[in-house]
Formats: sequence, structure tokens, C-alpha cells
Amino acid sequence: MSNESSIAHVHGASGAFVVPAHSPYDRQLLREHIELIAGSGTTLTIDGTCWQLTRGAAADARCTACARRVGRLSCSRNNETKATCIDCVTGKRSRRSQRNGEHV
Repeated sequence: MSNESSIAHVHGASGAFVVPAHSPYDRQLLREHIELIAGSGTTLTIDGTCWQLTRGAAADARCTACARRVGRLSCSRNNETKATCIDCVTGKRSRRSQRNGEHV
């Protein structure tokens, strides 16, 4: 894992912060902080990808990576309409469970 993919950059209306994203624990803390502060115009750059975060996703919105409901916070790349859940974006779930659509 390169240094670039081990760091998360979050930018929003209230400012910006940069945190490590080396371990599963780091990424859990990142998710918790994002869920608290994400609002309109918030972006997350992690693992070399920039994500637009949107609060209040449609009730039936499904994650393109795992097919679960995205919940109250959805992520999209380059203003795409396809939603990805915060768990898949931050790598909470293992690659195997994402392929199989399992909950972890």
C-alpha cells in the first residue's frame, strides 16, 4: 500500500482534515467522523479516488459494489448517479464479502 492510499483527505463546508487510513481501525474512525460532518459539497479522497458525499440518499438506493442499501450517506465518483456505500468506499468489508454480497 502506497503512502497516498494510506491517507484520507476530507473537504467540506466547515473545513478540511487529513487522517491516516492505514488500518481497519483508522478507517472505522474515518467513517464515524464522516457520518457526523458530511454535508453538501463534502468530498473524500481515499485510495486514489475522489468521492462526492451526499446525505439523505433515496430510500431505495443500492450500493453498486455490494447491493446493500446505501443508508443515509451515499458516495459517488465524478458526480456519477451511481451510489456506493461508505463501508465499501472506506474498505470496511473484505473483497470476498463484497463479491458475494455478504454483510460483515
